Amino acid sequence: MYAPIDTRFYHPLLPVNIVALPNGTREAHALRTLLEELLCVVTIHWIGTPTDFLTVLGQGDTAPRYLLIAGHGTAEEGYWLDRYADFIDTSMLRGEYLPAEAIEPFVNLPGCTVISTACGGGSEAMGRAFTGNGTLNAYLGCRIGPDGTAMHVFVVNFFFNVLHKKLTDRDAWHKAMLATDHPHIYQMSMYHTDGAEERFEER
Repeated sequence: MYAPIDTRFYHPLLPVNIVALPNGTREAHALRTLLEELLCVVTIHWIGTPTDFLTVLGQGDTAPRYLLIAGHGTAEEGYWLDRYADFIDTSMLRGEYLPAEAIEPFVNLPGCTVISTACGGGSEAMGRAFTGNGTLNAYLGCRIGPDGTAMHVFVVNFFFNVLHKKLTDRDAWHKAMLATDHPHIYQMSMYHTDGAEERFEER
């Protein structure tokens, strides 16, 4: 697993990577600022082509402990990646979208927890695409279109609970969902390495 020198500091920093998909630039900057305030060391992958995205998803032993995907999408079509020049390989796209079935063969992120901020990122198809080969720790995503402010509230609370409360990813996810204004509307799912989906239920 990726371990930058910051992990050996007197106060070790947590490695978190962000994938900035097209139109995810503003969100990536905001997430980076929030995470660095929580003492994370953040790397942003500025995605230029569909192959760039798949390269990040298939990085193997250099995978970080946490990977956030900032961008747009739908539950039916997958992640939105825009249009490209004719010389760019877009064979994996369906129109302007990267569907779950095109992602699944490439995912190789050992021990990583992936958090998607995209609309529909928590669809069953996408959850199983990321967890199907069993390398991930977990995949978290919204089944509908998340409120942007609520997503930032979720991220701050999730990592606060991981870093400062020393909670497991599952417990941190649950606590962070409770911190959103309307968790019943937010509808985030957590997919485990065995492909099982766990939906948030307010208690």
